[in-house]
Amino acid sequence: MNYRRHSSPQRPFLEPARGGCPSGPSATQRTPRSACLRAHRAARLVASLTAVLAATLALAGCMAGASAQTTRPLVIAATATANEPAPALSSAGAALLEKAAQSGTAASAYVVSPATGQAAQFPLTPRRADGQVEYGPRRGQLLAQNLSRISTRLSREAATGPFDLLTTMLNASRATAEPGTMLLLSSGLTTSGAFDLRQVGWAESPTSAAAALKRRGYLPNLTGWTVIFSGLGQAAGRQPALPLPQQTALARYWLAICRAAGASACRLDDTSRPLVVSRSTVPVPVVPVPAVQSITGPHGQQQSIVPADLLFAFGSSTLVPGANSYLAPIAARARSGRLSVAITGEASPDGGTASFNLRLSASRARAVQYRLIALGLPARQITQVNGIGTAGKSCTAGGQLDETKCAQLRRVVITLTPGTAS
Repeated sequence: MNYRRHSSPQRPFLEPARGGCPSGPSATQRTPRSACLRAHRAARLVASLTAVLAATLALAGCMAGASAQTTRPLVIAATATANEPAPALSSAGAALLEKAAQSGTAASAYVVSPATGQAAQFPLTPRRADGQVEYGPRRGQLLAQNLSRISTRLSREAATGPFDLLTTMLNASRATAEPGTMLLLSSGLTTSGAFDLRQVGWAESPTSAAAALKRRGYLPNLTGWTVIFSGLGQAAGRQPALPLPQQTALARYWLAICRAAGASACRLDDTSRPLVVSRSTVPVPVVPVPAVQSITGPHGQQQSIVPADLLFAFGSSTLVPGANSYLAPIAARARSGRLSVAITGEASPDGGTASFNLRLSASRARAVQYRLIALGLPARQITQVNGIGTAGKSCTAGGQLDETKCAQLRRVVITLTPGTAS
């Protein structure tokens, strides 16, 4: 090649002449210019092909990465009992499936049957009749068809046995060889297995309950799974609707169980979903739900027995969100009728010593007093506030603690008496 010499204060260096081919008589004698130009074009062609090959390999690497993402399985499992709405994807659930379908070239979902515990695989990635991925104008249509097949399958599911969400979680974890995302469609109101809410009640510590289940070996291994609960607390059929405190307690129970089972992430899906009557005809027991009981006495007295589980967390005298929905009607009735109000707090013996329960019941009665005043009841109309603890009552049956009886003892009794309040 022809070089031009440059001078530098430090050191000289040689630079190729522009064009890359020799010029001038002496250069021509050494190398024909036409041969040099052909060699130069060949070099540029090789460089171009190398760049294209590198880009192709990079694209292939990206596609391989996208395909690898789709290998993380997505499993849908529903309890589908007669006491909850029929299984249906929420708006967030449908968006989750659509995102999986768009993310790669081999996305699929598994639907676990509540009757058999077996999983059926459904493709998510839109494909043409020849099996190739559809990237053209029919992509949206094919994707919608894939999601529709899953929704149709879910709507036809129906439980044929007891209501045990722990078993449903176990079956879902066995649907694939590796962990992925588990979408659980369930009210969570289980009445069989190791976590029977009729026995557990609403006042148990979620962390303690989950730890006990794990210690006894009743939890599935959810290591590596992302678990999403959809429809928790949504009751139907014979199951009464859950008040807000019980909805909160239910969510805490299942999130604690999910974490104790080793899941990487545990989330709640509270987006809307279609509420359709379940196809299941197998009856399942009802989980008792606290409710305000009203009694009218012979002299016009009105007594409202408010379960403490509607107003307080277990062992606490702080009113929970939603307590106003039970106390506001009582405050309004007493204010409009100028009725005298007496408040008595009671406790169950399963939460602590007799002295603790006495203090707790009194603190709860005062909390109700302050809230009634905040809701507009004149303070002068409240004539009595006290706590009686357990009052010597027991909630054991056959030597065993009966949670249902204990729950009945935890309450606040509000008595309204006619006559001008002094």
